Amino acid sequence: MVDGLGLGGGGAAATEHLLLARWVFPVGRPPISNGGVAIRGGAILGVGPRREVLAAWPGAGRLELGEAGLLPGLVNCHTHLELSGPPVAPPDGSFARWLIAVIRQRQQTPLAAQEAQAGVNARGLLASGTTAVGEVSSTGQSLGPLLRAGLRGILFREVLGLDPGEAPARAEAARSDLERLGREARQSLLRIGLSPHSPYGLSEELFAACRALARAAEAPCCIHAAESRDEAALVAGGGGPLPDLLYPAVGQAPPPRRRAATPVAYLEALGMLDGEPLLIHAVHVDGEDRRRLASRGVRVAHCPRSNARLSGAVAPVPAYLREGIPVGLGTDSLASAPTLDLWDEMRAALAAQGGRLAPAQVLEMATLGGARALGLADVVGTLQAGKRADLVAVPAEGIEPSDPAGSLIAGTRGADVLLTMVEGRILHRRGECEPCD
Repeated sequence: MVDGLGLGGGGAAATEHLLLARWVFPVGRPPISNGGVAIRGGAILGVGPRREVLAAWPGAGRLELGEAGLLPGLVNCHTHLELSGPPVAPPDGSFARWLIAVIRQRQQTPLAAQEAQAGVNARGLLASGTTAVGEVSSTGQSLGPLLRAGLRGILFREVLGLDPGEAPARAEAARSDLERLGREARQSLLRIGLSPHSPYGLSEELFAACRALARAAEAPCCIHAAESRDEAALVAGGGGPLPDLLYPAVGQAPPPRRRAATPVAYLEALGMLDGEPLLIHAVHVDGEDRRRLASRGVRVAHCPRSNARLSGAVAPVPAYLREGIPVGLGTDSLASAPTLDLWDEMRAALAAQGGRLAPAQVLEMATLGGARALGLADVVGTLQAGKRADLVAVPAEGIEPSDPAGSLIAGTRGADVLLTMVEGRILHRRGECEPCD
């Protein structure tokens, strides 16, 4: 039966279009062989087998994609588009030394160059099938490139600062930026959020100020947490290489000794798990940490390639999913991953878990899971009536009926993407497809 038949049946208007393909992956329900998606303007009217959508909307325009697969637009729930590649190698496997290298790279790159890099990367996201993004930006300079690209998502203004005396000024600068960025993003597909960077990047006073600011502004929040053993050692008592290496390198005194069992426990003690934040990485956690996250509605951004490079550990994603913790996929930045291609990230997620995740689960993490992570699941993440028309088409020659999701992930590269659509508008395309708008 066609999903949403009642919304679009009978006397189709000229603005109604059908996208018809060999495979349709609605996500959340089984793939459809020889299916179609009906859209009007920026909304999905219905999804179903080809013969049923043709019957339901007989007067609609048609976009014949042929041997292609249609799926929801990918959601990359964690990026730093301002950073450039190739990935910075962590000397001696040290997370702290990698951080120092990234900080120095950023300090040596003019803001104009960072904005230009963000523009290149935003266009690359569209070209590889990403339609929504959770972007962390140091001052908001990636907002312009995101607006010009037409992407959906959240831009999180990053906050850092270890000196307790500077907390009021840094919080005020963040508040001013939230207002400015909010004005610039008005009437776009982007929201503005706040990113208190990490347990090792902020004083407790600045964390408290960020918590108050996020509440007052009703801004979504994301935090890098439980990413490395270095971070875990720091919060467990001030040990590890971060106090000895990172803080002297950036001219900061080490913060007072912290006493918490884990980074997640530390954030809980500060009240930073309130408000359903997005935790980025969340690799070094235990069962009690997962209980904390589940009880507070916290979401997780899983970045398996970055984690493998910088942490040497694997996030407990199967446990997160079993315990009802929403998990989306993120590529992180080009300073820690070789590409911003979420298809590469899907394959890495499958490989990292060694068979503990099914391909359909990983495909869901790259779409609906990412939408949940960013608070967008009511508008995108699945192909179903009433949601926005954010879709991706990819070649389907290699899709196996016995394992549609697995063969889709195994055989698709970002460079293969045929078209990327946001709000019913084709923003990237290959071949002979004509826009529906």
